Amino acid sequence: MLKFILGLALSFSAMSGQAGTMAPDEPTQESQDYSVNTLYALLVAEMAGQRQLFDLALGNYLLEAHRTQDPGVAGRATQIAQYIGADQAALDASTLWVKLDEANPLAQQALCLELVKAARFSESILHLQTALDLDPKLNVSFIAVQGENMSEGSRELWLQSLTPLLQRYKKNQALLFNVANLHKQQQNNQIALELVDQLIGQNEEFYGAWTLKARLHATQGDVDTALSATQEALEQFPNDKAFTILKARLLIKKKDITQAREVFQSLVKEHPRDSHILLPLALTELELQDFDAAQASLEKLLALGAMPDEAHYYLGRIAQFKEEPQKALSHYLAMRGGREYLAAQSGVVQVYIKLGQSEKALQHIRQQRQQDSQNSQAYFLMEVELLNRTGQYEASLEVLNDALKAYNGNTDLRYSRAMVSEKLGDIVQLEEDLAFIIDKNPKNATALNALGYTLADQTKRLDEALKLIQQARAIAPSDPAIMDSLGWVYFRLGRMQESLELLKKAYVDFPDAEVAAHLGEVLWAMGLHKEAKEIWNQGIKKQPNSQILLETLSRLEVNL
Repeated sequence: MLKFILGLALSFSAMSGQAGTMAPDEPTQESQDYSVNTLYALLVAEMAGQRQLFDLALGNYLLEAHRTQDPGVAGRATQIAQYIGADQAALDASTLWVKLDEANPLAQQALCLELVKAARFSESILHLQTALDLDPKLNVSFIAVQGENMSEGSRELWLQSLTPLLQRYKKNQALLFNVANLHKQQQNNQIALELVDQLIGQNEEFYGAWTLKARLHATQGDVDTALSATQEALEQFPNDKAFTILKARLLIKKKDITQAREVFQSLVKEHPRDSHILLPLALTELELQDFDAAQASLEKLLALGAMPDEAHYYLGRIAQFKEEPQKALSHYLAMRGGREYLAAQSGVVQVYIKLGQSEKALQHIRQQRQQDSQNSQAYFLMEVELLNRTGQYEASLEVLNDALKAYNGNTDLRYSRAMVSEKLGDIVQLEEDLAFIIDKNPKNATALNALGYTLADQTKRLDEALKLIQQARAIAPSDPAIMDSLGWVYFRLGRMQESLELLKKAYVDFPDAEVAAHLGEVLWAMGLHKEAKEIWNQGIKKQPNSQILLETLSRLEVNL
């Protein structure tokens, strides 16, 4: 009768595939007599399971497992509890299962898993050892699977507990592999590599070990060694698709795009309908600026009906590069989602601006903000950027004020409003927004620098400005924008030599018109007029419409 009852649970068959669960095989012990109440409770449990009422099924099985002391019922209770993630019930059921069926490796394995979840590692190892003694070929993938959910400290304790087992089962390849994966999770890459090499030495055909070896080298940043390991794997598994793709990706990481493209081309010949090969081939072709080839690859994707959003996005970019605006719009507007969707909407705006249709660009942004509400903040910023570009700062401020009613704590919107406020001469609003950002993140070097520079440039609060900019530089010491600000506040404080040294360095690193304006003014103030004009001339050549450069020349009454 018990076999019949347990066999009803076809709806539970998916449990055995659940990662990290120990789904037992159907118990095989002989049938035994049960009371009517027990029989009824188990039938109700099975029917509840078929209706996905797992709590009811578990409750009945757990109760009857303790009442009947039947290992099959205890095993079933363990299976259900693990499937629904009822950890305490699973620990209770698996403990009973081991007590009733100590020689069952699956019972020992199930209890080991639950003890690991409870961080009772030393106890869990005893049961894992017993399970492996009973069945050396036991599936121990839960070792690495559970490691993914652990804190770094817990994972280290779990590894320490497992170490003695490696000595006891030196040739258990599944154990070696899973412990190696666990070390990888802990970023003990060298130890993981040693275990993988040991494993490959035992079995050169262990596919997963070769994959792990290549990925471990890549994780360490040793791309050449990772490539070498991948090539070795390909000698072991000729023309293997996964290893060939890995080789191509490692070549990309090495910046060898030409060879990566050749590898993808060879793969496409073998797998012409595989979108996961066609797309990276197209991207390598794009990187090499072979736009015709990239376009052909992307059009194949569209013809296959595979990854259409990605294909349309990159075809839109190619059309933009080829100055085919209508084609670009057609591709961008054909997208329905995907990771590149928001970038495509920015592309639409760029195309409209290129066509001199700024009003259409604004309409598109506003329409998208309604339709794609999850990205509404990005569309607010997109609209602000467009309005700022056309000098509509009052309108830009209105948009930002509306946006901040909905997203008051958003620092990107706050920063944008601060920059618009500066354009409108509203230093009070600028300071309020930047102070808000700094209060939320005292290490925001950009906000610290922006506030410090504005105070240095437009107020007499120079000591306060100096302190803010020095804080920013402590966070980002090599940022040329911060060096420029510090050089400028030194100039305003009369510390001319320090100012000159910093501005020269900032200009070498970032020869921007604003830095040129500041450096030139310092040189001019020091009487080095020829040098100042040379710097200003360089700036004007690069950015002839630079407002700050033109204002500086006008204020100092300098003709170049």
